[in-house]
Amino acid sequence: MLIKPSAAPTAQKLDNAPTDPEKKKLKEACQDFEAVFVTQMLKEMRPEGEDPIFGDSHARKIFESMQDEQMAEHLTRERSPLGVGDLLYRQLVEKLDATTPKAASTGTDHAISSE
Repeated sequence: MLIKPSAAPTAQKLDNAPTDPEKKKLKEACQDFEAVFVTQMLKEMRPEGEDPIFGDSHARKIFESMQDEQMAEHLTRERSPLGVGDLLYRQLVEKLDATTPKAASTGTDHAISSE
């Protein structure tokens, strides 16, 4: 199977810069969702138990939580390692685009039938 490398970056460039305000909000929400997902993954990957240097203090837990959130935010904003946000965005944009023309055509059909 031959994979064309030029097709994928073009599609991503289009999805990375939506012009519609609703699509921009949707893109941000999908990126935020991926950041939360990656944060949970980072928390689960952290070993359980007492840290040999810092112990098992409450401050350490807060620091680790904040570190996980910032790392996940950076990873998903810069590179999107998993692509979960992009995949979710593409699926939701398809549904958004599919519902938008229906609403416009329904209004047009109603206007035509009432004449």
